[in-house]
Amino acid sequence: MAHKITITKLMDGPKNGVFHIFIESDGVSPDLIDYVLIDPAESFSPSFPNKPLITVESISYDLTGFDSYLDFDYLISDTKLWSMSGGQSAMVDFGYLGGLKDRSNALDGTGKLQLTTSGLTAGKFGSIIIRVKKS
Repeated sequence: MAHKITITKLMDGPKNGVFHIFIESDGVSPDLIDYVLIDPAESFSPSFPNKPLITVESISYDLTGFDSYLDFDYLISDTKLWSMSGGQSAMVDFGYLGGLKDRSNALDGTGKLQLTTSGLTAGKFGSIIIRVKKS
């Protein structure tokens, strides 16, 4: 088996995208490591050319008993973006700061937004809504 991860694109506009992610443990699989949530080369229509970039504008989440963090995929070393604590729900808006941008250089990053979990065991589940700006 594998954890059940459902990613639904709620909006795919010319400048922004919104994704709903539901995660449910299967009770036996290990934690997720660098699970791709949003791939700008595939998650949007039309897809991005060459070096796709997105900026995270807001995150809403509700996790039941497991922790997680988001990062952008880098070929050499991923850079952590934001942590989300289990047993809590929150809405964080980064828009007033200009968002959290993918800071990779042209040769190092893929543009993918990834999720890593800790403690995703039997009976654990959660929801995340991510609003991104296309760069």
